[in-house]
Amino acid sequence: MNRRHRAVIAVLIAVPLFGAPLVSPVPNYDAHIEMGVHQEPVNQSAIETEKKQVGDVPTVHYQNLSVPAQRLFESGYNATWNGILIENGPTVPLDEAPEPWATLIPTRSKGDATTVYVHKDGHYYETKLHRFTPKPSLQAFGLRLGSLLGAIGFGTLAGYFGLTAED
Repeated sequence: MNRRHRAVIAVLIAVPLFGAPLVSPVPNYDAHIEMGVHQEPVNQSAIETEKKQVGDVPTVHYQNLSVPAQRLFESGYNATWNGILIENGPTVPLDEAPEPWATLIPTRSKGDATTVYVHKDGHYYETKLHRFTPKPSLQAFGLRLGSLLGAIGFGTLAGYFGLTAED
């Protein structure tokens, strides 16, 4: 096999490697909601809670929630929340979040969590809703960068084989 054939083969490998990141679907980087529910109910009776602690904070009755909203609350209840940070909380794209969760978060909440109380079985559960925009994963970045570097390498190799080929 002469150098011209090797150059053609290298170009045939380089072109798909270069084109793959361009035509692959881009992940959804729109706003998402993350939910965390404090597992212990508020330590006051329902009457005192409504007057003192709930006050201006939105309150949602669990029975009035749709089934998807109840499932999101239950999965948020299973997440760990230490009062500062939500860990392993469920995340849902903002435009796919069931009502009323999507409407309870302010449009421009950056980094701050919105507090909502959910009334369930005579208790109030403090629920944190955090709006965030996900970052690209390291794996997705690595795959695109690796493909691009491979295309550059094979393109360089094709150029070398093409320029050093004897007529």
